[in-house]
Amino acid sequence: MSTDGLHGEKDSPDGSQATCSPSDVKTGTTKKKPSSRHNSKKVSLETSDIEVDEPDANPREETGLFRNLSKRLSKRLNLASSLYPTKNKTLNVSEGNTVNNLKVDVKEQEEKCDSVENKDGKCSSENTSLPLSVMEINQLISQNQLLEANKNINKLEEELLREKEHEKDEKYRQEYTKKVRDFNLLCDKLAEQIISIVTNSFIIAKQDSRSLCMASKVVELEEAADKKWEERMNPPGTNCFRRPRKWNDLWKETVYKSVQERIATVPLLTKQQDVKWLALHLEQLQQTILEDLKIVKDFIQKCYPENFKVFNVYIECYHCAISSHLERIQQKHLELNELYLFLNWVLHIYQSGDVMSHPDLSPEVNMKELGPLLDQEVMENVMDKYAKALKMVYECLKNVDHISKKLKGKALHICFDELENLIHCYHQDLVMSKPNVVPVLVVGLNTCIDLRENVEKLKQDNDVHANKIEKTLNNVVKQLNNSISNEILLQLKLCFKKLITKKWLTNSEDFNQIISIAEKYCEEFKKMKPANYQVLISGIHYQFVKEYIAQIMKQRFNCKSSKERDKAANKIKEELETINKMYEEHGSTASWLLPITQELPDFIGSNESELETKLNTLYMDYPDIGEKHLLALLHFRGILRGKKKSNLIKYFNQLVKESEDSITLTHPLFEDIKFDGQLNCMS
Repeated sequence: MSTDGLHGEKDSPDGSQATCSPSDVKTGTTKKKPSSRHNSKKVSLETSDIEVDEPDANPREETGLFRNLSKRLSKRLNLASSLYPTKNKTLNVSEGNTVNNLKVDVKEQEEKCDSVENKDGKCSSENTSLPLSVMEINQLISQNQLLEANKNINKLEEELLREKEHEKDEKYRQEYTKKVRDFNLLCDKLAEQIISIVTNSFIIAKQDSRSLCMASKVVELEEAADKKWEERMNPPGTNCFRRPRKWNDLWKETVYKSVQERIATVPLLTKQQDVKWLALHLEQLQQTILEDLKIVKDFIQKCYPENFKVFNVYIECYHCAISSHLERIQQKHLELNELYLFLNWVLHIYQSGDVMSHPDLSPEVNMKELGPLLDQEVMENVMDKYAKALKMVYECLKNVDHISKKLKGKALHICFDELENLIHCYHQDLVMSKPNVVPVLVVGLNTCIDLRENVEKLKQDNDVHANKIEKTLNNVVKQLNNSISNEILLQLKLCFKKLITKKWLTNSEDFNQIISIAEKYCEEFKKMKPANYQVLISGIHYQFVKEYIAQIMKQRFNCKSSKERDKAANKIKEELETINKMYEEHGSTASWLLPITQELPDFIGSNESELETKLNTLYMDYPDIGEKHLLALLHFRGILRGKKKSNLIKYFNQLVKESEDSITLTHPLFEDIKFDGQLNCMS
């Protein structure tokens, strides 16, 4: 019987299937559906064509499976029990033993054991040390002398390998098949014991952690043996019955299952049993998570070698198990106040100092590495439910109005207070989101816009509170729009930096990449509500033009000749036109950016005698241009010093002075391009 059957998919404790598998539990991974369990009826020996019958196994009755294995093993070996007395004494355990003493005990038992394999990694015929009998090994497992049992199982495996090398008659083959079956039963019994110990870690680690220390050592030894076997075997899968054992995977899956079971034991009442059922459950869930993780940190992880990274594994298992648990809860019919409790717990409380950021768990817990507790689609679904529930509130308030205006005002006040708290928590979570952040922000924007539309319906009934909420939502929408444009510019930062350089003058590769990425995001924005789509596109259009001009201001390059200046001016005009055309086609209304496409290249490429005229035109359309911007433009076109430079500065200052009262700034452009020092500037 293969141990592979021990770490297949299991139903979650509440009857539904888990949404993520412990084999996926590692730093930075996402949650995946577990693979289906395979119930094989035979075990094909890798060293021969022999097949060994295996007891049928019910994946939902794992305990019963191992009970049957134990019965079969005891029955087969009952006659031998009187012939083979136990050679090893049971380890005496005192309740006062510390973890350090336990590790010493494990070390002493480990030193008694020979290495799992010879130093050269080969099964040598010179190794004449015989394994204990099957019954004796079984007794060692029952007595939790796991290291000694594991050593003898490996010796038995080596013995079987040596015997297989010599062909015998049919009678011998039958006897050999029985030995292989016994070997498989012992492997399964040891795996069962390890599973049992790991499953009960929260009790064992505090009371008597010797067995947990030994189980972890066996897993570590077998993982190392697996690695040596894989390096030695060519092709893999030869000359070994149960390699690779993959007991490290078995350990992780057992940890995850034990965490699932602990989460499932948190009391979950029905709405009929208690109207505060969800609040009570989330509070108890919070307490269970914190208490369990403290036990892991203070006791369990001390029973393992450091390379297991036990605390991190448990953190990831809890994160995954809680996510699956909450996904099932949100599928229930939740009312408005329950939706609020749910969202507030997911977006705020779970990450706060009350749970994962608790001082007792710091600094090991890294929320950014764990990622969002619930997937984007699940959060969008819950937020949609909340927005629709608000519209239900609207209908209820109309009915309340028939009873009392005062009662309606109180109901609105409560709803608006809860809504404002939710908006702040939700906004904070969206801004902190890192993986694939733009689609997440688009979903957040759509949700806020839905909420804003519902609030507007209630405006006439409570102007003060409704205006406050509407102002908050408008501010959140504005900030999320800025976050999206900033995220895109951050991804394109290196491409923009390569513009307006010597190489740029003859190479359009970086600019073309900017346009390609921008086009991809414009397609993503089509999922957005029309009420915000045009605002966002126009805002990003402005950011792109501003960022492009900022590269000219950085003075990384200046024109050495009129020919080079004309070439640069034409290229600037062409690329600004490409930006404007792209965003206009996608719905941008920022038409005030169009004149810069012509006026800026005109100033750069014109003759010196025309500079005053070109400067006047540029200033009239963009009066926020300053003296430092002008100096940067003069530097770019090659006017670094001399009378022409000083005359243009005087002309510009006089132009500004004379037009101060007659020009109104409607759209800032140059004033948002900040300078660092006298010459160098940055966006």
